[in-house]
Amino acid sequence: MRRFAAVALLVAGNAFAAAPGATLDVPTPYLPSTQVAVDEMLRLAGAGPDDLVVDLGSGDGRVVIAAARDFGARGLGIELDPKLVAESEANARQAGVAERVAFRQGDVLVADYRAATVVTLYLLPNLVDKLKPRLLAELKPGTRIVAHDYGFPDWKPDRSVVVSKTFHLYVVPAPVAGRWRLHAALPDGEREYDLEFEQRYQELRGGARVAGGFLPAFDAKLAGDRIAFVLVDDSMSHRFEGTVQGTLTMKGTVRSGPGRNQPTGSWRATRIVRGGDEG
Repeated sequence: MRRFAAVALLVAGNAFAAAPGATLDVPTPYLPSTQVAVDEMLRLAGAGPDDLVVDLGSGDGRVVIAAARDFGARGLGIELDPKLVAESEANARQAGVAERVAFRQGDVLVADYRAATVVTLYLLPNLVDKLKPRLLAELKPGTRIVAHDYGFPDWKPDRSVVVSKTFHLYVVPAPVAGRWRLHAALPDGEREYDLEFEQRYQELRGGARVAGGFLPAFDAKLAGDRIAFVLVDDSMSHRFEGTVQGTLTMKGTVRSGPGRNQPTGSWRATRIVRGGDEG
């Protein structure tokens, strides 16, 4: 949303969430993103033909239209001002992408955009922070969020770039905090571990409890629904890579030992107890 006066009203009292049909009684200056900024946001998101790009506070529709025209994606714009929604629809027809995009008049704090695979936003910091719980709870793991200038203050971006302006990429992480029962096919046979993770957004720490001790999970990484970590057991490293499937299961492959030609086995983990996400 590039219309800062309207955003300020949302931040101050969320008046439009309480009264969706309310109209603005004050001038609402419109500050659109430049074409360079639009392009960089979509490039950073890796937008493509398989994506639904949702722009929150879509203004005259330029991000959504560029997503369809230049990146082959589908697009959806959520915009509070009905006049800008009408302008966006006209712009989409003129650009020849009307069949691939849609625009809805509504409040970004309550609108439904759970189907998004990419979300773009250019909003004031307080509104960005108000949106964060919804984005984390409702978007699928792996959904990419790109914030123009104002990101989430306590969530470390997966990547930030500066091209005229600053852009932050956040990948919605799967929830993995808690205890898991891990079964792994290792070179010396089947092995079972009690695996524990603490989570702050995409950052993990934890390890596996075994008889007589604790094995730290080294180099633990979470990117959307993809997880990786290393356990060192009996002086041998075991490199686990896999996917988080829903909230109860993880599975993948494990490579063990030294060298390039490591024996490869499979692993599967089942959640025992769900922990809290520190984010």
